[in-house]
Amino acid sequence: MTSRFLKGAMKGIDLAIAATEPSEYIYDGDDFTQLQMTAADGALGGYITSGEGTPTAEQIALTPGIALQIGTTGNADHDSIFMTRQTSVGAFDITINSGRLVAYETRFRINQGVEVGLFFGLCQPDDTPPTQDNLLADDTGILGDFDSVGFHALIHETDVDIDGVTRLKGAATQTGADTMTEDEDALFNTYGFRFDGGNEIEWFLNNESFDKQIILAAEFPTGQALVPTWSVKTGETVAKNVKIDYWACVQALLSSDRPE
Repeated sequence: MTSRFLKGAMKGIDLAIAATEPSEYIYDGDDFTQLQMTAADGALGGYITSGEGTPTAEQIALTPGIALQIGTTGNADHDSIFMTRQTSVGAFDITINSGRLVAYETRFRINQGVEVGLFFGLCQPDDTPPTQDNLLADDTGILGDFDSVGFHALIHETDVDIDGVTRLKGAATQTGADTMTEDEDALFNTYGFRFDGGNEIEWFLNNESFDKQIILAAEFPTGQALVPTWSVKTGETVAKNVKIDYWACVQALLSSDRPE
C-alpha cells in the first residue's frame, strides 16, 4: 500500500505508519504484488483457499496495480471459492464502546454480474469456522450464520446488489448500507467501513460516505475476533470471477493496550 493519508474509510490514517508501528495499530493488508502460489491447489502465501469446481487464485496484471482473481470453473451450479487470511498480527476486534477504531477497505470488480453471490470483509475464525459450502449458505447466496462484518451480495437473476452488512451468530443479518452498487459488473469500486470505537459504523463507496449504522450488542458481533475473508458462489454452470485490487484493515490501539 502506498504511503499516504487516504480518504473514505481510511481517512486520517497513514497506512505506512499503521504497518510499521505495532504499538499504535494492528494492521493487515495486501495488494498482491508478492503472490506466492502452490501448484497443488492454488493456495496463496498467507491465505487458506478452498472451493468446488477447480477454484483458481491467480496474479493478474491490471491498470492500476496488481489484482487477485478468484473464481470457479463453473463445473456445476453453486460451485464456490472461499479464501481467508491467516494473519500473523492477530484478528480484528470490533467492540462496542471500546474506543478502538477499526477501518476496512477493499477495491474489486465483478466480471460477471449475473447469478453470482459474494461476501468480502471480516468473519469469525473460531472453532466452527465458515467454509466454501456454508459462508454463502444456499442457492440464493444468503449469508451463513457466522459473526461477520462486510459486503454481501445475494445470487440474483440479472444483477448484483452489494450491501454493507453485519451479523451476530445466532441473529439475523443486519443491512447497514443497502444497494451500494447495482449492475456494476466489470467496473472497479472501492468499498469500506469505519467503526468509530463507540456504536456506529460508517459505510463508504469510492471514498464517499454512503450510510451510517448504529449498532446494538444484541445484533452485532461485539468483542469477537474477526479475520479477513472472501467468498464467491455461482448460481449457474458458468465461471464467475472477482478481481481484487487490494484490501487493508487497521485497528487503532489505546495506550492501555501497549506494553509497559
